[in-house]
Amino acid sequence: MSDLNQNPNVNQPQDQEDLEMWMKVLSFCIPIAGAVIYFMNKDKAPVKAKSACTMALIGFGVGLVLQIIQRVLMN
Repeated sequence: MSDLNQNPNVNQPQDQEDLEMWMKVLSFCIPIAGAVIYFMNKDKAPVKAKSACTMALIGFGVGLVLQIIQRVLMN
């Protein structure tokens, strides 16, 4: 088999630290930033990537619920 299809980050140690609080807040307030942080860290720092993704999804969900509530109350 060829080594061309293998992930180049396989032999590098992974960072096990959690995401900084300000980056969690950024991911929550701006979910697209959380997605960018996720894709930047998914191979080298999976714990940070998971935190960014989780906060982005929570922020997206909260925003969606708030928009639904606003539309219901405005009509």
